[in-house]
Amino acid sequence: MKVSDLISSDYELLTNLETLSNTFEGVYQTDLLSAAIKSAKPNQGLITLISHVNTVALAMMIDLSLIIVAEHRKVTQEMIDKANEEGICILSSHLKSYEIVIDLHKRGLI
Repeated sequence: MKVSDLISSDYELLTNLETLSNTFEGVYQTDLLSAAIKSAKPNQGLITLISHVNTVALAMMIDLSLIIVAEHRKVTQEMIDKANEEGICILSSHLKSYEIVIDLHKRGLI
C-alpha cells in the first residue's frame, strides 16, 4: 500500500512529497523504541508519540518506510531533514495513537 492512501484531513505530510509514494505493509504502534527494535518488521509504518531524530534512526535500522507521529507532537526540523535524506515519510496527526490504528483499520488500510 502507498502512503498516499493514508492522506486525509487527519494527517499532515511533514516530509517531501516524494515520500508519499513510499509503500508499507502494516503498521506497528509503540512509544518504546526498544519494543519497535524487537517487534517491528521491515517495510511497516511506525505509529508513535516519540518525535526525535532517534525515531528516524530506528526506522533506518529496521527499514521502515513511514513514521506517523500522534497527538501533533512537535517534530524538529532535524528529524524532518534526516527523514527526507533517507526517504522516510513522516506524517503528523492530531489523533491519539490508538485512534490512528482504529482509523486505519476502519478504512481498510491495515
